[in-house]
Amino acid sequence: MSFRSTGFALVVALAVAGAHEAKAVTRDLAGVPSFTLTFGRSVLNQLTYDTYRTPFDELQTRPYNLLFANIARQPNFGAWPGQQGSYARYVDALIGNNGATNVDNDADAIEGTMIRRETGTTAWGINAAFLAGTLKSDDTAAGSTFSNDNDLKAFDVRGGAAFQIANSFVLGAALRAVLAGHDNTDANFEPGVGGFNGVENFDQTGVTADVGVRQFLSQTSSWELDATLGYGSATQDVSSESIDDTGAITDTFVAVNYDINDLSFAVTGSYNRLRSEGLGEMEYRGGLSFAQRKLSNSDLAYTTTAGVTTPDLTLLGQDPVTTTAAFASARSIFQAGETEVFLGGRLDYAMSDGSSSSDASGTIVNESIDDSAMVLGLTFGIRQPLFRDKLRIIVSGHGDLISGKTGTSFDTGSTEDRSTLTATQYAVGLEAVLANVTLDFAWLGGEEASAVPVPIGLPSGSRRTVQLDRLVLSAAVSW
Repeated sequence: MSFRSTGFALVVALAVAGAHEAKAVTRDLAGVPSFTLTFGRSVLNQLTYDTYRTPFDELQTRPYNLLFANIARQPNFGAWPGQQGSYARYVDALIGNNGATNVDNDADAIEGTMIRRETGTTAWGINAAFLAGTLKSDDTAAGSTFSNDNDLKAFDVRGGAAFQIANSFVLGAALRAVLAGHDNTDANFEPGVGGFNGVENFDQTGVTADVGVRQFLSQTSSWELDATLGYGSATQDVSSESIDDTGAITDTFVAVNYDINDLSFAVTGSYNRLRSEGLGEMEYRGGLSFAQRKLSNSDLAYTTTAGVTTPDLTLLGQDPVTTTAAFASARSIFQAGETEVFLGGRLDYAMSDGSSSSDASGTIVNESIDDSAMVLGLTFGIRQPLFRDKLRIIVSGHGDLISGKTGTSFDTGSTEDRSTLTATQYAVGLEAVLANVTLDFAWLGGEEASAVPVPIGLPSGSRRTVQLDRLVLSAAVSW
């Protein structure tokens, strides 16, 4: 048995032994992550900290702009009428590193995007990502057997369309589906001695739909509004089985048995205005979001011995874990000679709360959580042409001031942690626009600060922090 496999078996055993002591059902529920394979940000967008948007970014966040999406990189925050160009197709596939990298089992997401403008008033786009990471091992020695199967598979597909309703009015809609599963199992047996089976499974599905509108008040100003509704479900299981010397299963211990439902809703809006005295743009943006997570089962942990099941942790009641967040931002792009300067600020505030009452082998446990976080972020950068408009260098920096609180209360007491810290990021990259091909080469450094104290996404595997040997390259082609 390998050290890694032995460690996994030990982790499962400790989880089984200690699950009923912690009883932090609400905190555990809030900490369940959500899979995301495709970043809602292109390499250029991340280089400039959500300033410049490519067609990929428009498909991810503002599908109503697909009609104006073009491979040319204009000195503004997004697409405007008249910038469509002569190309009707935009492809960013495989070499466009817009998907998650270096996640569990060192797997990378294979991701691609296709956008097509069918007519002058209709456009559509699709983005798809697939990730697989499977590690298997089987050992046999002197009649003893051991096997380990660590399997991760996930799909992430998003499609969107845009329609021009009138000369100054566009409508867009998009639908996204995510399916992910991670199964980690251990099995070992020695004749005459017995064995142990350990299982840790996580499955998740999610669907998100959004619809948005944009109205052009004039040739240089517009407002937009977008609404997003999401629903998802997840199951999380951690269990073990005891095997006697004949190979029969004698006991089953289920330490974690969660069936989770997620519901979310968000509204964002902005006002944009092109500069009248030169190239550039001003943008004022704000939004509200609401997310709710709850358990749909009550048998959270139990033991089965000789065919008899004994509850170890039963959910009696709950107030769902609810996260409410708001943000406001102001940004600007302007030209100083041949240099484009971009700067901006954003303020985020989020709060999460929830409670549960459970029966832990006859002991009633009441638990509640109360978290909050406020983040003030500032961005400054330049975009400097090196060879006419074909090659540019981008240098940017971002700083966050983060203040957060995490509180957990039980009948017997409570704990509360507060923190205030600063975090910085920086980015250096090259951008090339060659006929109908664009290239983005980026070196990204620093940690990205989270505005919500609940883990979202895949924090251990992403390109949000890129080491010197993990440079980012993205390419797109239009025709």
